[in-house]
Amino acid sequence: MFTATAHIRVRRPITDVFGFVEDARNRPQWDDTVISEEITSALPITVGTTVRTRLRSMGRDYTYTWVVLDHQEPVRMTIGSVTGPLPTTLQFTLSGDETQTLVEFTVIGRPTGMMRVLQPMIARTTQRNLDRNFEVLGRLLETDGASSTAD
Repeated sequence: MFTATAHIRVRRPITDVFGFVEDARNRPQWDDTVISEEITSALPITVGTTVRTRLRSMGRDYTYTWVVLDHQEPVRMTIGSVTGPLPTTLQFTLSGDETQTLVEFTVIGRPTGMMRVLQPMIARTTQRNLDRNFEVLGRLLETDGASSTAD
C-alpha cells in the first residue's frame, strides 16, 4: 500500500471549491492524466454515485469505475475504485470559510499481484502527478477559470 498527498490553499469560499472538486466532470480541466471523466449515475452527487474515468499514466491508458463512499458537503468526499488495474481510494478534505479554503487530497493505492513489484515507481509517479496537477487546480480555482462543467 502507498499514500500520496497534496494540498493547496485558495482564496475562494469553501462551498465554491467543494462544488468544483466534487464534480468529476471538472477533473480534466486540472488533472492532465485524465482523458475524460463522467458521472454514470443520477445526480445529485452523493454516497453511491458512480463515475467512469479514462486516464493515461506511465505511458498507458486505463479505465476506472469509482463509487462515492463518503460525501459530507462541503468538507469531505471519498471515492473508491470498483474496477481498474490498481485498487485505489481518493479523498478530498476541505476546511475554510467564505474567504479561503484549504484543500487536502489523499490517494491510497493498494497494488496487488505483480503490480506490487512496481509499487515504488507507481507511488513516485502518483506523487509527481499530484504535485503538478494541484498547482494547476490552485491557479484555476483562484481565477474565474474554475467553472463547473455542470453550469
